[in-house]
Amino acid sequence: MDGHDVLTYNCLNLNSDFFSEEVTITPYTYRAFDPGPYNESMSAFEDYLGDPYLSDSDGELHVDFFNNRSPIDGKAPAWQIITVYSYEPDFGMDSDLILSPMQKLMGSSASWRHEEYRILFRFGEVTKRFLHFDRMSQLAMSKNDKYWALRFAARAIHYLEDNGTPYHTSPGTLSEILKIPLFYRSQFKKISSYHKFHDRYIGYRLWREYAPFIRIVREVEAGIFDGLTDMVKTTRKRALRILPEIEGPIKKIVHESSSSHSRIDFSRDYFDEFVAVGDARKIDRVSCRVLENIASAVKYYLEHLERRFA
Repeated sequence: MDGHDVLTYNCLNLNSDFFSEEVTITPYTYRAFDPGPYNESMSAFEDYLGDPYLSDSDGELHVDFFNNRSPIDGKAPAWQIITVYSYEPDFGMDSDLILSPMQKLMGSSASWRHEEYRILFRFGEVTKRFLHFDRMSQLAMSKNDKYWALRFAARAIHYLEDNGTPYHTSPGTLSEILKIPLFYRSQFKKISSYHKFHDRYIGYRLWREYAPFIRIVREVEAGIFDGLTDMVKTTRKRALRILPEIEGPIKKIVHESSSSHSRIDFSRDYFDEFVAVGDARKIDRVSCRVLENIASAVKYYLEHLERRFA
């Protein structure tokens, strides 16, 4: 999903003393506890506060929505740390790795870590990544290292948000999955385009502070769950149930686009044209349900963090 930063930002209680506290930035000293593996060319885990932090692809859709200022006297507010680093798992640390012989079925090591399909067997580990970084956050807090406690928690939020994104719970509806063995290349390409459309559409709209999306994220209450494991499982199940409702309008949009564009790149220009002349009512209505599900889980987790660190 694109737009992790703006989604997380709008889930935060910016009036909270906990999230407004200025936190001292500390070096990364957790390799022994957090071996990964990670892409070594992308896992220096340097400080991105005050600097551009998105990939070129995501950056093309991005619109600034907060002041990502440089640290002052080596400190930054907790809300800024969580906002920026809720995007960190997409900076490349999970890419180009060999994690499982099954990862080819999902496309890449990044897909293996950011998605989770349950088709006879479990493919992917987004739930495990959320729980791992939540444990890392607890470890950092036990060392009185609030910066890394927050940064690890922000990474956990990233995987939690992916976990609530319908196309991260399944490659498609059952009818689309059953076509994969028969038309592997063309079918995989088709369902990948549905996934990519929705990921980028959500980010495009959120970064532009599209009122229906921002309103549902801000207004939804924290969910009621029986602990973090129940939260992540329930959020995934709800996202999976929404998938059939979202696939219909996406298929219509993508097929219509295919007939009028020789190549669909889901770029800024593509979405500018779509929102200007396309019919977004159905996709917006179901996307609001997706965001409601994700935001209720994120707010539950943020409240959990405040209680944990109190």
